[in-house]
Amino acid sequence: MSLKLGGYALQVAAALGFVFGATLLPVQAQHKPIEMILTDELATSHWSTKIIDNYAKTIQERTGGRIVPKVFHAGTLYKDQDAVGALGSGAVHMVWPVAVRLETIARETGVISLPFAITDEMMMKPGAPEALGKFLSSYVEDKGIRVMGLARTADLFFLFRDDFVESIDDMEGKKIRVTGGRVLQQLMREFGASPISMSAAEMAPAMVQGAIDGIFTSSGGWEIVGLSAAPKATSVPGLSLVTYAVLVDDKWLKNLPEDLRKIVEDTTMELIQNNWPTAMEHDKETLQRLIKAGGEYREVSAEAREAFRAAAMEANAEWTEDNSEVWAKFQETIKPFASK
Repeated sequence: MSLKLGGYALQVAAALGFVFGATLLPVQAQHKPIEMILTDELATSHWSTKIIDNYAKTIQERTGGRIVPKVFHAGTLYKDQDAVGALGSGAVHMVWPVAVRLETIARETGVISLPFAITDEMMMKPGAPEALGKFLSSYVEDKGIRVMGLARTADLFFLFRDDFVESIDDMEGKKIRVTGGRVLQQLMREFGASPISMSAAEMAPAMVQGAIDGIFTSSGGWEIVGLSAAPKATSVPGLSLVTYAVLVDDKWLKNLPEDLRKIVEDTTMELIQNNWPTAMEHDKETLQRLIKAGGEYREVSAEAREAFRAAAMEANAEWTEDNSEVWAKFQETIKPFASK
């Protein structure tokens, strides 16, 4: 009797084991690590790469390894423009391009690159980076892209080999490299210059060979170019504050388990909310390091700045007239953060 009972018990146990095993398989499959591909064009020496690396590490730690981020810097996987286009394909899940890259898929987003459009004072107010991210998202969400927010990179200024910019007349006929986007290109034309678009890696050789006369870039860009190629920098204060748009594949994010989605969203928001003062400090440190190494840096006079500003407003006017609804919506978005 006991042998029969033992046999029956084994059969029941085997049956239950099959049922429970079958039930557990999908759960185990659910907990298979989820790959998160992040890409950017930043040189590995740029301070922003450390911020992105720390962000990826935090995501992995907070999810207990259920999300495993893989970061590709310096365009090693995709150039930013190609990476933006790859969002939604499953090949890339998050991209950190300069915001001007969005113009190629939604011209309305060019408003963020208008000269004198945003300031550090405005963007350091609580809620501003996220609000502008939501504003930009409204123009790219139909492409499956969510703009989580804006992160600061740097103030832009002019680099030349031999001369400082004393007045706007010094820009006449110069070939100036810009990061891209119609707004910045039009701005250079208003200054009398010819805008040239090229990758960061090409800037130094182009300067040395005379293919370009100058570069409109940041302190980080100056560091990439090097002092031998461009020892002189001239700033027009407030002219252009360049930002990164933190982009995510919206479908991928929404399809994550709810707890993981919340971790990604919350961690990204924390980064964006804390980024601005940190980025300002890093930008300042980079500039001071270059000056200490022998770089020469000047700001234009107040009179020259007004001439640049007047020309910039001409570029703005052309854009805002063609995009009046976008401009009105932008003004409404920044109103709570504008100086009073």
